[in-house]
Amino acid sequence: MKGMGKYFVGLLPPASLEAQFKLLKQSFAEQFQVKYALQAPAHLTLKMPFLYKEAKEAELAGRLTTLLEKQEPFLLQLTRIGHFGKRNIHQQVAPSESLMQLQTTLRSFCKRSLHLVEELSDRNFQPHLTLANKDLKPANFEEVLAFARNNAVRGEFLVEKAYLMKKVDNRWQVIAPLIFGNSPENPSPTAQE
Repeated sequence: MKGMGKYFVGLLPPASLEAQFKLLKQSFAEQFQVKYALQAPAHLTLKMPFLYKEAKEAELAGRLTTLLEKQEPFLLQLTRIGHFGKRNIHQQVAPSESLMQLQTTLRSFCKRSLHLVEELSDRNFQPHLTLANKDLKPANFEEVLAFARNNAVRGEFLVEKAYLMKKVDNRWQVIAPLIFGNSPENPSPTAQE
């Protein structure tokens, strides 16, 4: 559709963890010809991809930022390697109360205020960071899964913002950071005086 862009809202790990995820995905590409997941940085999807008018992109980012003004930063803990069927291998994330509430708030806002379709994946939220999908062949699934489990990324990180992402030239790119209101990156008005 002309004038429409494809977007999603997600969380990104810090650069040190992103580098580890990228190395793992590059190993999948080199050893197993599984490359599709390299088209996006490692991310946890909070709102599934949706179409939106590109002319209103800045307004969309502003509305999402306003929504997150009251969001408190929280820790995100990476757990184990999991999978959905034999077509998706991912890093699982502990479903903390803060994470689940953030996703519910965002899901409700997108449906009510932005009039976006609520996808099944939005309603059945299972926090994860995809490592291999779409071009993962059932024939080498077990081998790729074993490799992922042997090379799993471990750790936790502080989440202080979400990101509005856009598909540009078949790759997902950050369009706007959506900084939480109580994040050190977004000091309160009283702290600035």
